Amino acid sequence: MNALHTPASDLAASPRSRVSDASPRAIYRRLRAGEPAPEDLAGEPASEAAAPGGLDALWAALTALRDEEERGGAPGDEGVDAARVLLGYAPTALLDGCWLAATVRVRHADGALGAACLEAFYLECGEGDPARHHGALYGAALAAAGLALPDPASPGFERSVCLADADFALAIPGLRVAQLGDARLPEALGHHAAATVLGPPAVVRRAAARARCDGLYFAEHAEGAETARRARDLARLCLEAHAAGGAPDWSRVWRGAWSLWAARRAWIASLRPAAAPSAWEAMLALVEAKARHAFGFHGRVRLDGQALDDALDPARLDARRILLRLARSPWIVPGRPDESPLVTRSVQFGGPMFGVFTDAEVDVMRAWIGALAEAPEPPATLRAARGAEERAGSPRVGHEAASIDVNRRGSTARAQVRAGLPLPELYHRLLCARGPGDVDRDAGELARAHVEGVLREVRREVSPSRLAADGRWPWSAAGLSRWVDARLHEQIFEGDDDAGIARELTRGEAVWLLTQLAPAAVIDGAWLQGATAPGGFPTPIAPLLLRIYRDELGAGVPAQHHGNVLRRALAEQGLTLPPCDARAFVERPDFLPQAFSMPVLWLAFAQRSTELLPELLGLNLAVEMAGIGRGYAVAAALLRRHRIDPYFFDLHNTIDNAASGHTAWSIEAITRFMDACAARGDALERAALRLWRGYAAYAHASRPLVRAVAVRLGPRLGWRWLRRHLLGAAGR
Repeated sequence: MNALHTPASDLAASPRSRVSDASPRAIYRRLRAGEPAPEDLAGEPASEAAAPGGLDALWAALTALRDEEERGGAPGDEGVDAARVLLGYAPTALLDGCWLAATVRVRHADGALGAACLEAFYLECGEGDPARHHGALYGAALAAAGLALPDPASPGFERSVCLADADFALAIPGLRVAQLGDARLPEALGHHAAATVLGPPAVVRRAAARARCDGLYFAEHAEGAETARRARDLARLCLEAHAAGGAPDWSRVWRGAWSLWAARRAWIASLRPAAAPSAWEAMLALVEAKARHAFGFHGRVRLDGQALDDALDPARLDARRILLRLARSPWIVPGRPDESPLVTRSVQFGGPMFGVFTDAEVDVMRAWIGALAEAPEPPATLRAARGAEERAGSPRVGHEAASIDVNRRGSTARAQVRAGLPLPELYHRLLCARGPGDVDRDAGELARAHVEGVLREVRREVSPSRLAADGRWPWSAAGLSRWVDARLHEQIFEGDDDAGIARELTRGEAVWLLTQLAPAAVIDGAWLQGATAPGGFPTPIAPLLLRIYRDELGAGVPAQHHGNVLRRALAEQGLTLPPCDARAFVERPDFLPQAFSMPVLWLAFAQRSTELLPELLGLNLAVEMAGIGRGYAVAAALLRRHRIDPYFFDLHNTIDNAASGHTAWSIEAITRFMDACAARGDALERAALRLWRGYAAYAHASRPLVRAVAVRLGPRLGWRWLRRHLLGAAGR
């Protein structure tokens, strides 16, 4: 039977349909949503082979594993339904590349390793094209085979009867290294190398051939394909950069690779047709499935002197004990179902349980009654297995306690923000969240509290009447384009030529001003970091945001990283900055505390981007538009006058353009989002208001630095010049 058409009645005998807090389904959902992983996932499976001692040995070992799988050394797929295989691989394939999410965070994206990982991740995500994201390509392959699953972001995906626990377990190693971040960087590199060299499992490729759905997903992963060659080159480049960083830990890299290989072997083994459940197994599953619905209807029915309702209570259900008592009751004649009142009267028309059980479920009862003559009790092995299953579920209490603890810390985080946690400290906390060995579980609540505070402040500035007066209401894609064009025209052509006022600045003042931009510049693009999280892709919007994020980080070339451009300009003036995630960076006395206002907002949005997508799109538009026009041109002219490299400003004035640059991509992302809202029937007015509040948050976060600079330079330069030209520069 095709897995897509499994009738609901068959689920009673399918324990995998039940989802517990400790099940692979639930763990998959939690990891995909960015929630903490259970501690029992901290270890990696032991390798059956010694760790290779270098890159070439590692590559050779992975190639040997691939060849072993091709030869059928791993468990085969004889007799496995193609639909079962293709659907089962979906939880992994739909999130292709997720394991690299932590390697492309802004805190370490300015070096060779970060650049190589970013390019590898970008390739997995379709290089900015939503239709070519590997997850989207796999979805298209499923559709070509006539198969479909619920949206991976929906609860229905986790509960789908078309998927087994083992299908989710295969994806967990990749999601885990993505969440654990820097603490598992070598393992993430090993996992990516293994995923790239091994490619889709041979059993999946053979199932695709049988189902005749050899689409682009399989074509791009085929041996000799250009995309596959590029992916392997980039995976090797990542490992070379890791080795060049000094003291590479190849044992940890191999551990990450082996965890994927072990998960693949376990998943492939799970595809073998399962033996039919025994009569006792099927009947136990049926009682467990029906108990919560039966509870409350059997107060007058008694088994061995006890009310059946007491035994059916879900809080203390013991299905085995119920069946042992039922087998000795007047309703059952062991070995003779045709003489047992349970199936001859109770479930028939006129009986107290007519319509409660399907024909298939009545067949389960009859088979169990028939087996009672030979097996009056469940086999000992079954009792042992069920006891182990119950013990495996015991960590649930610990997970719930952890959730309560997180909530408690969340209250502490909000209190810290309200009490005025210094901006440099908040910058460091948010940037280094999930750092090496120090998972800051308060970071999400700190981010939430900060963003909520900013949005609350700008709420008064954003209303339909004010937006209408400015030409931004009601929402329309054409109206947005017209408004952006008009605003950019003002930024480029209108206003006085302030180059003369700018010449009033001394060289030292120019360097000082440039220094105040460093906390934001070294993490340029940070507001879009959330687009790399497993829960954020693949969607039609995420690849566009990822395209902008990649550009801000240098498009895979460290010399083009925007933070490195500014670092070089300052270094030429004798000012060398420590790494942005170092405590020494935020403690530099030459930084104004207000210089951290904008980047803190970016980092806070990155932590909450999934729930704040409309606001994020508005913020993104504001950031990109700020880089265009007279303000940056005057800033560049000022630096040239003092023979300071102005390219940081020239760069933004070109790549942020509204024709084919970041501003154009920002408009397209907003349009796609609003179109999706309209298709779902969401309220466009509410979405538009949220979008423009995010846009207004940019100016709000810029003001503290503008005012602080005005205190120092205002008496000579005048407030109007500072407001007009530093308002944009303060954010970049």
